[in-house]
Amino acid sequence: MSPHPNAIRIRQIYQALGAGDVGAVLEGFAADTLFHMPGSGELAGDHKGRDGVAKVVTHLMGISGGTMAFEVHGVYADADHAAVHLRETATRAADGAVLDVEEVHLLALDADGRIREFWDLPADPDAHNGFFEGR
Repeated sequence: MSPHPNAIRIRQIYQALGAGDVGAVLEGFAADTLFHMPGSGELAGDHKGRDGVAKVVTHLMGISGGTMAFEVHGVYADADHAAVHLRETATRAADGAVLDVEEVHLLALDADGRIREFWDLPADPDAHNGFFEGR
């Protein structure tokens, strides 16, 4: 059985993210998207619209000095939702701290297959949040 077209689209978004192509990443999000970021730091909470997503992505890339990488293990999608199982790695530019954590990203999709809502769910929230919060 071939993958759902939305699974293919989601993989392309992660490939663009890995290539540092923020413009292509943002095209994969609905204009009115809602991005939920865990933690208690500067980026924690809900970010609205593509501008909100751009703020998060560029900030995370900056913290990691461009080393942030996602190894996608699987993308499971239908017409309305997707789940992405992945490994996120990065090295913090300021002090060399390393992040290596498994995650699931849960996505709600619009009728065009764009991400209308995104939840970042790391397996080790303390390690993930501490890395991005500078702890």
